[in-house]
Amino acid sequence: MRKLAVVMAVLALAGCENEVEGVHKQVAEHLHNPKTAKFGNVRIDTNGTLCGQVRGKDDAGQYEAYRSYVAIKRDGQYQIIVDDSGNNLRIRELCGGADLQRRAEALAGEPAPEGWDVEVVQGANMGALSDMTARLIEKGIPSSVEYRNGKPVVLMGPFPTKEEAEARKAEVMAKLGTDSVVIQHGAQR
Repeated sequence: MRKLAVVMAVLALAGCENEVEGVHKQVAEHLHNPKTAKFGNVRIDTNGTLCGQVRGKDDAGQYEAYRSYVAIKRDGQYQIIVDDSGNNLRIRELCGGADLQRRAEALAGEPAPEGWDVEVVQGANMGALSDMTARLIEKGIPSSVEYRNGKPVVLMGPFPTKEEAEARKAEVMAKLGTDSVVIQHGAQR
């Protein structure tokens, strides 16, 4: 009986891997060169929704920046959404970070006398705190850790202008495939 349970678990996992491969082929079709697709931070929830980041090579053969994606499973089929702007709320609703993005959007018109932060979206894409900060350091990106409600938050900044913060956000996504949000330093979250 125990051997049967192990065999069933292995078969279920193999089926899941094939399904993920199929989804990745669909996601890759959104790239300039689908055959060069690289995936990072891939995770699947209990409903079968896949979240992660993807990048591929451009026409000149250079890797483009990572972009977030979600594959929403409905009736055995997947709806694929790839984030071209870096601020797709639907993806963040399903993959994490929607509340932070909504807060940043609500504060968008407010002044930032203390500057701007780039806050890493918490959730499965963050991984272990030590791993996240080590990856940032390895890429030459200074960061700090702040605790809110007992949970670590990884921040970069503050930056004097929103443009500088947006540039750092883009750099972190391009180099690491790590999703983040720009928000005023010191803003209530």
